[in-house]
Amino acid sequence: MKKLSLFIASPTLALLFTLKSFSPAARNPETPVSVIGTGDVMPGSNYPSEARLPPHDGKHLFRDARQILREADVAFGNLEGCFLDDGGTVKPCKSKCYYFRIPDRYAEHLIDAGYNLINLANNHLGDFGAPGRLNTMKVLNQVGIHYAGLEDACETAVFELRGVKFGFCGFAPNAGAVKLLDLDRARQIVSALDAECDIVIVSFHGGAEGKEHNRVTRDTELYHEENRGNVHLFARAVVDAGADIVFGHGPHVVRAVELYRDRFIAYSLGNFCTSGEFNIEGICGYAPAIKVFTDRRGRFLNGKIFSFRQRDRTGPVVDPSNAAAREIKRLTELDFPDTELSFSDDGAIERMSRDDRPEIGPPRPTLNESQFVRDTLEISSLKIIDYSKRYLNYPYRSGSRGPEYFDCSGFTHFVFKKFGYTLSSDCASQLKEGTRIHRKDLKTGDLIFFKGRDMDSEHVGHVGIVLSNDRNGNITFIHACRRGVIIDELNKSDYYNNRYLIGMRIGYGGKL
Repeated sequence: MKKLSLFIASPTLALLFTLKSFSPAARNPETPVSVIGTGDVMPGSNYPSEARLPPHDGKHLFRDARQILREADVAFGNLEGCFLDDGGTVKPCKSKCYYFRIPDRYAEHLIDAGYNLINLANNHLGDFGAPGRLNTMKVLNQVGIHYAGLEDACETAVFELRGVKFGFCGFAPNAGAVKLLDLDRARQIVSALDAECDIVIVSFHGGAEGKEHNRVTRDTELYHEENRGNVHLFARAVVDAGADIVFGHGPHVVRAVELYRDRFIAYSLGNFCTSGEFNIEGICGYAPAIKVFTDRRGRFLNGKIFSFRQRDRTGPVVDPSNAAAREIKRLTELDFPDTELSFSDDGAIERMSRDDRPEIGPPRPTLNESQFVRDTLEISSLKIIDYSKRYLNYPYRSGSRGPEYFDCSGFTHFVFKKFGYTLSSDCASQLKEGTRIHRKDLKTGDLIFFKGRDMDSEHVGHVGIVLSNDRNGNITFIHACRRGVIIDELNKSDYYNNRYLIGMRIGYGGKL
C-alpha cells in the first residue's frame, strides 16, 4: 500500500492517524466495509473574536462520539467553515450572514474524534475567500484527512485503507464548489471514480434549510430565491453513475434515508457538532451518526443510526431516547412508503425480506371491466396524485419509464405501477385498459387522453393524470411533456383543449 509523507504536529495524533488510516493488516475479502457519516461540523469560530470559541478550546467536543467514529473504516463529516487563524477576505453579504473561521489547531480535534474524510463543498467554506479555502486544504493535508469538493482545486479524492480503494467527491450549489446542479458533470466525475475504486462515496450539500424543510420533496428546492437543487434526482443520478454511499447535508435537520439499487442514500444528516453557532432547538438539535456496512463492491448490508443531541456549546451527547433514529425512521416511512429498509428501536437498519415489506396497494388486478366490478379497491385517488406530484419537474425523454426521465405514457405507467396496476407503456394500449369516461365526469386520478399532432386524426398521441375537475369543467392534469413533468389547465391551453380525445378510469365507480 502506498503511504503518504505527512507533517503531524502531535506525536499522539501521529500514532492515532497511523493506526487508523495505514494499518498494514490486509482486510479479509469477506469482512464488511464500514463507513460512518455525520452532518455539519463546525467545532468553533474565532470570528469576530476568540471569545466565541467553545469551552476548553473545544478539546471535549467529541467526547461522546469519539469511540463510535473511530471504529469505522471511514469517518465522514461536512466541514461547515474554513480553517484559518486570522485574516481572510470576508464574503459580501446582502442581509444577515454567518461567518465561520475555525482555528487551525481545531483540525486536531477532528483527527482525535476519528474523522478521516471531509467534504468541502458547501456555502461556508468560502466565508473568508481564497485564503480560507487554500489554508483549509493545507491544514487537512498536514493532519492527513482526505477531502474533496472544490471546483478546479480538489474535485475528488482517492485513497486506500486496509486493501479497499475508496473514491470520494462532494457537490453543492454554491460558488467554488463542484456544482450540484450540473448532473451531467456529476455523472462524469462519479463514473470515473467508479472505474478506479472499489467503493465510491458521494457527498452533497443541498436542499432548503430549516425544520419546515425536513421532507424529500422530489422537486427543485429554493431557499431565499437560491436554487438548492433537486436532491432526490441528484442522489439517484449519482448512484446510477456508480456511487455506493450518498451522504446529504445542508437543511440543518435530518431527512429520510433510502435504499436505491442496493446503495444507501441519506438525504440529510443534519447538524452534528456546531458549537452553539447554529440553531439547535428541537429537531435542529438531533445529531445522528449513521454507520453503513457494505460488501467490497459497495452493496448495502446493514447499518446503524447512533443518536446524539446538541444542547449547548459542548458538542454532541448520547441521546438515550434515540430521537434522531426515530425521526429518520418516521420520515423514511412517510417519504418512501415502499422502503426496503426496516428500523429497530435502537437505530439498527436492516433489509426487509419481500414478504415483510409494507403493502402499498392491492395485488395487481387484470385490467378488465368484469374485475373492476368484483374487486373492492382501497387505494384512494388522492394517494396516486400525491405520489405523481413528487416527480414534478423531472425531465422528459422519449421512451423513458422512470425513475429519472419520463415520456407521457411512461409516466402514467410508472405512477400506477407503484399502486399495483400494470398499465402498458404506450398511449394506445393504455386507452384499452380501463373504462372510458365522459369529459364532464372525469375525476381525480382518471387518465386523460389527447390526439397527436394531426388534429383530424383520432390517433392517441398523449396522456396525463387528472388532478381536478370542477363544476365548470375546468380540468387540471399532471403529465410528462417536452417541458418535463408539469401541471397544466385544460381550459387555459388551446393546444391540449383542442386535442382532447377521451378520459379513462382505472377502477370502478370512481374508486381507485
